[in-house]
Amino acid sequence: MAFDPMVSRRLLLGATMVSLLVGALGALLYAQQRVAACAFVPLVAPELLPNAALAPAAATGMPIGWQRRAGGVELRGPAVDGQGFDLDGDGRALQLLGIANYVKTPSVAVQPGARYCFTGFALTDSEQRSPTRARLVFVWYDPSGTPVGEAATLWQPVTLWTPEAPPRDWSRLQGSFVAPPEARSLAVRIEPASDDRIYLDAMHAHRGGNALAGLAAPPPTLATDLPRVARWPLGRQAAVAFTFDWETTMGGLIHSRSVGDPNYDKDPEARGLRMREGITTTLQLFQPYGVRATYYATGYNFLLGNLERRRFMGDPLFAWASPANGWITDRWTQRPWFADDPFGTYRSHPAWYFGDLIRPLRDAGHEIQSHTFSHLYGGLADAATWAADLQAWNQVAAERGVAPATSLAFPWSGSAGMSDASWDVLEQGGIRSVTRLSNQMQYNLFPTDSDGVVLEPRCRWLPGREGRILACPDFYLTPERVSLALRQIERAVVAGGMIDLWAHTEEVTSPEQLRAWERVVQRVARDQRLWVAPLGEIAAWQAALATLKVELVATEPDAAQPLIVRVTNPGASDLAGLSLHLPANTRRIAVNGEELARQEWLHPRGQGWWPAAGLATFDLAAGQTAEVQLWLTP
Repeated sequence: MAFDPMVSRRLLLGATMVSLLVGALGALLYAQQRVAACAFVPLVAPELLPNAALAPAAATGMPIGWQRRAGGVELRGPAVDGQGFDLDGDGRALQLLGIANYVKTPSVAVQPGARYCFTGFALTDSEQRSPTRARLVFVWYDPSGTPVGEAATLWQPVTLWTPEAPPRDWSRLQGSFVAPPEARSLAVRIEPASDDRIYLDAMHAHRGGNALAGLAAPPPTLATDLPRVARWPLGRQAAVAFTFDWETTMGGLIHSRSVGDPNYDKDPEARGLRMREGITTTLQLFQPYGVRATYYATGYNFLLGNLERRRFMGDPLFAWASPANGWITDRWTQRPWFADDPFGTYRSHPAWYFGDLIRPLRDAGHEIQSHTFSHLYGGLADAATWAADLQAWNQVAAERGVAPATSLAFPWSGSAGMSDASWDVLEQGGIRSVTRLSNQMQYNLFPTDSDGVVLEPRCRWLPGREGRILACPDFYLTPERVSLALRQIERAVVAGGMIDLWAHTEEVTSPEQLRAWERVVQRVARDQRLWVAPLGEIAAWQAALATLKVELVATEPDAAQPLIVRVTNPGASDLAGLSLHLPANTRRIAVNGEELARQEWLHPRGQGWWPAAGLATFDLAAGQTAEVQLWLTP
């Protein structure tokens, strides 16, 4: 058969077209994969982030167009100050420091309904040698620049760099979300889960990112129609805790630090005796009003003495207790922390041991929680020290019949510097709420006005510990600040939140101090808008409420058939006085088939139906479900 050159050309042309088509399809698939992974694709997914190169602004230490909440965010690197790190070869990266801090990108123009993504790389050189975590928060804005929504990713790991074991690569931070209908621009916040220093580099924004959708955190639960759950027991509008930092001479006073202690230069034994006296005075103060407080105790508070010469926490020496960190001398960098123990008893050395005071506090119904065993500075201690401290506190507390700590007040408000590993120790050790947090801006979760009044007084989840540890705001109550305390309480009512009013027990002993405290305690105890309880109980209530499930079972009531709501408490805490806001046309209500009695009071005083308050109140034990029936007037 003769060779036909035309057939060969057709075959060659067909093979070429098939190859081109396969190549085009391959290129298309490759481009789609890169778009889905939030990678740069010319024309299809170009760079959207202004100043992704982190070009510096003059004299600010920040990249042009980038923003921060507080100091601790700045450009670092070989080309900037000879310090820090660089990933992409331009000699600079962006430092992020402080659990209350953030970095925010310049705005990116967006189209509603389109998906946008962000990627970057992160590294930590934590002083506590702790890996950490960070997350991305997409903030959407309307054409006027008003925020119209936020969406957060899950917390993502940030790898640890150490000189002896540098990592092979930085950790990737990434996420993607769809722009809501109102959105016309986007900025991305990068937030840390601890005070470990983070470096950020090679950050980019593109369209796409479908493959990253699984990194989205669950959205917050939206408010539902009536009946909704009231925030506090018996429908109260806010919660107030009275708390004290309570220390023996050994438990902090002998170790006084010039920063954050107004009485650092006073005799530590005289202070210890006043701390002891403060138990008598505060018990007398609260008794007429039926108020229960929280006493944050150090370890030696539980000892009746130490004739056995017990040693605690391995008899530590804390190198961080130095003048560089606020101590007057370097004595405690060279001397074991408990070396001054007189090895006596509460009778021979009453300023040093308070174990005889535990029973009176418990008998009066007050709560005893942790001010740490050793009165350590939290942000300077490493995770191993925290573990030893918590174990020692729980051990001596158990000897006096006190349960393991679930709440902690930081000595010297010393949370600044807390590593992710240290927070892990507290969480694993059962701590569910913390107070006395740092007031330095990059670490301060509760900003105040110029008078020191907390602007948003409500417990909030600790970043990176959502659903597990609550951080609660406090207000330092002194005679000079009584009027501010009253203003702070009103702000808590407006916010529907809580406030912790506190002092040291030694600061509630003089006539002037007692008059000031009596004025505030009386005001709070008589205000039926307020729930007054120990801080640990307030935090436990809020945590339990966050897990409460409310389901509509029958949603089309008429004159004969009720609206049925199922309320489930899956948590470990009983909810006594749980309250539901009711529709105005409610005419009857029953819980688990038992009709609630109608009560004609403005403020609920127990279980019942309270039409004037628009509330129904009942108890819901841990792990239980209640079926609520509401008969409504058509």
